Amino acid sequence: MKAAVFIVLLVLLAPAAYRDPYVTIPEEVDVIAGETAHIEVLIQHVQTTMWNLRVYVDTDQIEAKFLERMEIVQDNENPLLFDEEIPLGTEISAVIDIQVAANSPSGQVSIPVISAGSKGPCMKGCEPFLVQKSTTLIIKRQDPKLALMLPEARFEAYPGENIKIEVQLKNYSAAIAYIDKLEAVPDGELTVLNQTIPGQVTAGSTETVTFTVVTGGASPGSYLIHMTVIYKDQIQNKYTDSKTVYVTILEKAESSPPPTQPPQTVNPTPEPVEPEQPSEDKYLYFLAGMVTGGSTFTVAVMVGIFLKKRRPAK
Repeated sequence: MKAAVFIVLLVLLAPAAYRDPYVTIPEEVDVIAGETAHIEVLIQHVQTTMWNLRVYVDTDQIEAKFLERMEIVQDNENPLLFDEEIPLGTEISAVIDIQVAANSPSGQVSIPVISAGSKGPCMKGCEPFLVQKSTTLIIKRQDPKLALMLPEARFEAYPGENIKIEVQLKNYSAAIAYIDKLEAVPDGELTVLNQTIPGQVTAGSTETVTFTVVTGGASPGSYLIHMTVIYKDQIQNKYTDSKTVYVTILEKAESSPPPTQPPQTVNPTPEPVEPEQPSEDKYLYFLAGMVTGGSTFTVAVMVGIFLKKRRPAK
């Protein structure tokens, strides 16, 4: 009777003596598509020794559509193995690595982590244990962020003049932006010539495209050109950005002949005439004339007196 009671007590006390170890994992783990998630699992038994500890992800519980975009290193067939004796109270850290594909969509996946082995003071353990804990893997994406920029958005031109529009595509994100379409759609009578478009814009870089606008058939007035870029990420999600260009076609002024001016008569300015200075020879001739003239006058007077005396009396 006493033996039976003792056996019953051993059976009842055994679970309390060899309960499962404590297993701790984070509730959720964030990871960026294209990177590796690290899940740390902490295992500790505070009552007895552990043996042959194995830690892995049970991939049988994960849907195939998620497994296609993940590479789990520590799975059912390749567990983390601690085959030596783990003393009482020793904390074991086991890290699970999950590589997420770069083309994986954003979302959440439940990851079941198994910790299995033996427990108890017996050699290689008295009884097996298996503890499952789950964490939520939150997959995020670094979506490309492409901006369409116009260094100049307003133009003026006369009919027949071409306009050059510079378009800059700047990628502000850490992901590649794949160009699906870059177009310039004018309204009215403008024509935009086709250009070579880059296939992608790498992270942090800028690509420049120059469009030529032909205005030959355009009438004077205001026009709009709608610039649009459509780009994709690695899993073909599409994004867009757009800007507007304003064009003014000016009216040419009619050409008129230059005004006719009447001929102008130019009167030459007379040159000043300097007074002639008498020379020394002329002065001598002048004196000689004065002397000769005086003598002749004297002779004439005397002849007149003589003739008067000889005139007969009446």
